[in-house]
Amino acid sequence: MRLTRLVRSLVAATALAAFAGDALASQSHRSEDHCRRGSGVYAADTSQPVTAVFLKKMREVGVRTIIRYFDHKNETFKNKTLTFEERMQIAEAGFQLIVVFQHWGQRISTFRDHTRGKADAIRALTLAHDVGQPVGSAIYFAVDGPWSSKDDLADITRYFTDVRRTVAMRGNLYRVGVYGSGLVCDMILDKGLADYCWLANAKAWPGYDTHLASGRWVMRQLNPGKCGDREVDFNFIPANAAYFGEFR
Repeated sequence: MRLTRLVRSLVAATALAAFAGDALASQSHRSEDHCRRGSGVYAADTSQPVTAVFLKKMREVGVRTIIRYFDHKNETFKNKTLTFEERMQIAEAGFQLIVVFQHWGQRISTFRDHTRGKADAIRALTLAHDVGQPVGSAIYFAVDGPWSSKDDLADITRYFTDVRRTVAMRGNLYRVGVYGSGLVCDMILDKGLADYCWLANAKAWPGYDTHLASGRWVMRQLNPGKCGDREVDFNFIPANAAYFGEFR
């Protein structure tokens, strides 16, 4: 009888530890803690072309959407830009797709350049056409920094004003998304310059907690971590999430 009770106690302790581990992982901001079946992550962003091995692992984890990049011809690193062939590979594997334009988005000089909003939008629209991106889906534009000064925010506003205007002047075929801090997301959404916010993973950037609590974000990024054959950033979506620009 004592042995039976001991065994039951050990089983219960093991189950409790496993449950606690799952609960801890579910609250973790690290992508590697979610590299497991049933973790609840919805999307995975990667700056390199997908492989069959990677897509298989993402399917096992439960990922439904792959996020890939648009860039200028002088890419910030090789093979960053989504191609038509890769788009079809992702679709044929049963995943949705989100695209984000990023070219030195971690430099404030990008947004101080008065030509970049229009140039980036034109390039993004060209690539959307090239990969056969459906009308009505979204192109996100990345602001990869913690900027909060009046002048910096004015530059970022002008950039998105030019992006929005350029998209509108060329048929208004796509919705616009912003990737960035909570502060930037709030500002750009409030001004009507983007339809969606993808909240960046940097909790120390201004406005993170406020924007997270507001529920205005459509994707929330986790810190990068290894899963499958590469480093990825996993992303959660809100419980009440609807459409946010994905396509197949």
